[in-house]
Amino acid sequence: MLKYIIIGATAILAGIMLFGMTWIAAAIYTTREGVNGRFADAISAIGYFPIFISLILVITGICFFVISFNRHLEDK
Repeated sequence: MLKYIIIGATAILAGIMLFGMTWIAAAIYTTREGVNGRFADAISAIGYFPIFISLILVITGICFFVISFNRHLEDK
């Protein structure tokens, strides 16, 4: 049961970090060479793949928390 909590917490944290780093990279990309660009253009240039992966990681982490909570309730 504890391993599901650890896996879930790790997946959620990894997803949040990846999501945040993607947004930081897009913000840096928009201000390159002193030219202010559109943020949507920067996100599309970086790609949507990291955002999808981060969402999948967060959803997977939540699922592991739910599994752990359900197993805890069944043990009682």
